Amino acid sequence: MEQHLRRHWLASILLGSCLLLLVWAAMAPIPPGSRDFLLDIPEHAAERRLAGERAEVLPPVVRLTVGLRDVLLLRNSDKVPHQVGGLRLMPGQQFRLPFERATELQLPCSARVSGELTVLVGLHPNPGPDRLRWRLHALEQAVRAY
Repeated sequence: MEQHLRRHWLASILLGSCLLLLVWAAMAPIPPGSRDFLLDIPEHAAERRLAGERAEVLPPVVRLTVGLRDVLLLRNSDKVPHQVGGLRLMPGQQFRLPFERATELQLPCSARVSGELTVLVGLHPNPGPDRLRWRLHALEQAVRAY
């Protein structure tokens, strides 16, 4: 075993580092930051839909977390009004929609081809697997937004 570790010392260091990173991600507290999740309807979204383009300009599901990122900031950067839920967002207008408890909403949304936007609000993640999943999902959202 000792000879095996000497031969594969680099792989052992990398594996140990990955395990430490996973343990940190699962246990470390989540630092406070902006509680807003920006959902921006881009310019020319309505024109693209009228032209028959099927590309979505907004994600199908928005995931929020109570106490961390629990305010949905809706912004209309398009030149025409858009309907999101019961709100009519005029061009250039923005609206903050705060959430105080876990819920799931299906909102009508004129900026989506499907006409619907799902908002999932989850509880603050406990240390362990819940927090690790939350961090991995936050990383996925950051990569997709980039």
